Amino acid sequence: MIETTKQHEIVISVKDVYRNFIVGKNTILALKKINLDIHATDFVVLYGPSGCGKSTLFNVILGLDKPTKGDVIVRDSKIYNMDDDTRAKFRAKKIGMIYQMPYWIKSLNVVENVALPLIVEGEKEYEATKQAKSILQELKIIDLSNQIPTQLSGGEQQKVGMARALVSNPWILMADEPTGNLDSSSGEAIMKILKELNQKHKRTILMVTHNEDYFDYGTRRVEMKDGEIIKDTKN
Repeated sequence: MIETTKQHEIVISVKDVYRNFIVGKNTILALKKINLDIHATDFVVLYGPSGCGKSTLFNVILGLDKPTKGDVIVRDSKIYNMDDDTRAKFRAKKIGMIYQMPYWIKSLNVVENVALPLIVEGEKEYEATKQAKSILQELKIIDLSNQIPTQLSGGEQQKVGMARALVSNPWILMADEPTGNLDSSSGEAIMKILKELNQKHKRTILMVTHNEDYFDYGTRRVEMKDGEIIKDTKN
């Protein structure tokens, strides 16, 4: 079963974060004094025009891009006080990542791909497979277990990608344009699953999107412009 999280707990806290890039003799201010708390029951939709800084902020929160100044705290851990290896292991265990285009081990079937993160963490194959099947059942795609992911439709692949992101029971799901490569029908199906994960199972979700049709699926919408958060609105 997909487990729930404690309701009012702050899962991620971004405190006074700046991110600068040096390009030639110029300094690009990608993020400017970002402050953002994400609670355990939040489904945050992060949006804004191209170049606004949302992808930079997403990667900073994910632990892939160290800020020039400021802290990112996941529960009680300042992730940029960790060394690179420790942070990578922390990210793999505590953050479930949903990509715009899922990546697969092409020689493995669906259930094997979903179980793989657990096996990498040291779980026995039998137990990892059992947990993978449980998640596939929860998402109503158990019938895809023995298929090869690359032979599935885009919508089916994204559902399997969601199962893989959930299998380690992470603290937060981070979704980077999860509907970007899907038609409107498949995209809406993915958004309904994300909404159910948040509402029914109290999953914490941070999603980046350009699609205004999906803003209302979240519990909060955070708008960025020119490296700053300019709106943080509850739905």
